[in-house]
Amino acid sequence: MSLILPLDEWPAQDQEMWLNLQAGGGPIDDCGALSHLRATSLKTLELRYARWLQWLITSDANAITLPPARRATLPRLSAWLRDLSHTRPMTRLMFIDGVLRILSAADPTQDWSAQRRLKAGLKRTAGRGDRDRKLGRVLSSEVLFRAGLILATGHAEAAPTSLRRMMCLRDGTMIAMLALMPMRRRAFAGLRIGISLHVTADTLTVALPGDLTKSGQPWEAVVPQSVEPLLRRYVNEVRPYFLERGQQQHDVLWVGKTGLPFKENALGPELLIKRLS
Repeated sequence: MSLILPLDEWPAQDQEMWLNLQAGGGPIDDCGALSHLRATSLKTLELRYARWLQWLITSDANAITLPPARRATLPRLSAWLRDLSHTRPMTRLMFIDGVLRILSAADPTQDWSAQRRLKAGLKRTAGRGDRDRKLGRVLSSEVLFRAGLILATGHAEAAPTSLRRMMCLRDGTMIAMLALMPMRRRAFAGLRIGISLHVTADTLTVALPGDLTKSGQPWEAVVPQSVEPLLRRYVNEVRPYFLERGQQQHDVLWVGKTGLPFKENALGPELLIKRLS
């Protein structure tokens, strides 16, 4: 049996609640409390809530007859957490957070203080667990920046061919830039000269629209001075080399050795780490 209840099998009152939370506003109607979220965020919340509903049906079926917000009592949420004890603390936190986010948005007048204290306790536990889980696997930005700099300088200078030198310069620049300017893979792969990367004689500026940021808000930052010389060399020397080699012409910043834009999945952490080895 699936752990997630499909949306079309949700109780009618839950389906109506979910639709209302997402509803866009009209001339005389208010927007739903979650209508500002992007589709990916809404889908994530939907799946977490769907798991809650499936657990209720399996473990506490009588609760389904209650209004959605009244089901999420502290004893019932605690029982769900006990059944989730095989999962990581962060996973349990995400499930509880998703359910409470939906229900508190649907019924903001209800007293959610006890449930929020429960979530705060989960957050403290998850915070401690995350540090241990990631110990030794997460590199600091300083380490990554230094590695990118070495790749773009020492390794590039020692490269046996022009092509290999240009690839080292490009890869080192990408790693160094990401170390100091973290951004989503889709945003990084989609940087375009004159649109999301603005080049002037004095500065290089990254400007991302809201649909490319986690918060949904536009983001703008000047490229740090420690990365600027690498990025300028890439823009002025390396990128034109690849474009000419592949007879390409476009405004996408990051390109492969044939001048074609990098695909998003070509910039995953595994591939970037491979470039450092």
